[in-house]
Amino acid sequence: MATIRLKRTSEYNNRMRDFKIFIDGQQVGTIANGETKDFPTTVGQHIVTAKIDWCSSTDISVDVVDNHTKTLKVGGFRNGQILMSIGLGLFVLHFIVSKFADFEYIIFLVALLLLLPFYYLTFGRKKYLTLEEINDI
Repeated sequence: MATIRLKRTSEYNNRMRDFKIFIDGQQVGTIANGETKDFPTTVGQHIVTAKIDWCSSTDISVDVVDNHTKTLKVGGFRNGQILMSIGLGLFVLHFIVSKFADFEYIIFLVALLLLLPFYYLTFGRKKYLTLEEINDI
């Protein structure tokens, strides 16, 4: 039997939400944060997509052969955890600096960091999730 295995990265951006997994346009299940799941399928070429709310990954084409498992990794947008941490840090820094000094311009840095998530939630919504094939050894 042919199998497509999905490994979801562990991240705090989308920790509470499951990703919906689609194979050839049909939802075959969901995958939780940090989870690994196997989805049995037929032999041949398949299109795999991951979705969360109105955002998704780009479609990836995989060729599955009999008695083998094709492994894919799925996660949030690249560098999402780093950007969220920096944004939160700048947000806190803004309130600390504005409380003790007359300096109100750090909020513009936070606004700039919010442009990237805004892009992924609007124009780049089909690139919000990453889905890539990985080679198991």
